[in-house]
Amino acid sequence: MLAIVLILLVVVAGLSIVQLMRAVPLPTVASILPSASVVPGAPVTLPYPPNGEAEVDLPGVGVIGASGGSSPVQIASVAKIMTALLIVKDHPLSLGASGPTLTISQSDYQTYLQQSAAIDSVTSVFPGETLTEYQMLEGLLIPSADNYASVLATWDSGSESNFVSKMNQMANSLGLKSTHYTDPSGLDPKTVSNPRDQILLGEMLESNPVLAQIVAMPQVTLPVAGTVYNVNYDLGTSGIDGIKTGSTPAGGSLVFDAQGTVAGRTRSIVGAVLDQQSGQPLVTALSYGAKLAAAAPSVVKLSKIISKGQQVAEIDTADGVKLPVFASKDIYALAWPGLSESISVTSTLRRLTSGAGTSVVRLVVKVGEQSFSEAGYISTPLKAPTLKWRLTRL
Repeated sequence: MLAIVLILLVVVAGLSIVQLMRAVPLPTVASILPSASVVPGAPVTLPYPPNGEAEVDLPGVGVIGASGGSSPVQIASVAKIMTALLIVKDHPLSLGASGPTLTISQSDYQTYLQQSAAIDSVTSVFPGETLTEYQMLEGLLIPSADNYASVLATWDSGSESNFVSKMNQMANSLGLKSTHYTDPSGLDPKTVSNPRDQILLGEMLESNPVLAQIVAMPQVTLPVAGTVYNVNYDLGTSGIDGIKTGSTPAGGSLVFDAQGTVAGRTRSIVGAVLDQQSGQPLVTALSYGAKLAAAAPSVVKLSKIISKGQQVAEIDTADGVKLPVFASKDIYALAWPGLSESISVTSTLRRLTSGAGTSVVRLVVKVGEQSFSEAGYISTPLKAPTLKWRLTRL
């Protein structure tokens, strides 16, 4: 009998040792917040044009609103945004620099005469005239000279067709799926895009100090042409300081950058109004561009997405104890109704025990294109499983 008892004791002791040696898994953490949602509230309403396509964007945050779809449409001289971006990519300029000098050839002059006779958007040149790269960009972007686009394209790539290939290569590399170029000026109606793509290019242009400086100029003086004026007469209206117009008898377009007061700070609003058909097409595009630039900033609010002390997650220990996890700080974001939100919670636990106030998770909140990361803490101690649980768990 004694032998049996001893055997049982040995078995129990052995099993106990095995149980105590088994690793105890770290507590799991689960978010109690929805992983994906949108900012609540009434849908954003803006003074969109009744036809064509339009979109307004707060860079670094997201699309405030859009209308009219996103199909490729004729963009006319808005195409010169890409032309300018390629020129400064291949021939970089710093603020205050003039860049290389270009000489107007007899062929360039003949192109000017032909386009002038066709009543295209041109700026006077003369054989032998010299202009710096900076002056050429002024002529391209301010009076929107189609003939300057031809000169720049040939200077950069040897021919307009070679340059157009580079324009499309750059569009493809940027993921601009609705954009296709057939000429450097936009004169060809088969040069098309949509608001989303042109807003992305507009933001790129504004990030270049030289190009941003040029598109903000109301006028400039060129060697032969003299004083020429910016076709974008929205400059100075509703905070607009650029970017580019486009106009044909079939439609008017505008890509704009505007400085507006957003949640108490001055920020850029970038928008596009394309393919306007009613009235005088360019006048209509400019009119709605100014309306959108004026209205969009007031839509954006600084919203509290997460409150300090708000429960964001729950810890579940191996022995079934549940502990709430709280946000350590308020999280504010620029937002408007309908903007996407996502929240993820990642455990930072590395031990079975933690004191009250210990950070145990990393909370990542994304609102539109904004991302915020803060800690989450427990207000009660996290204790290791009891000896009884460790001995009796299955």
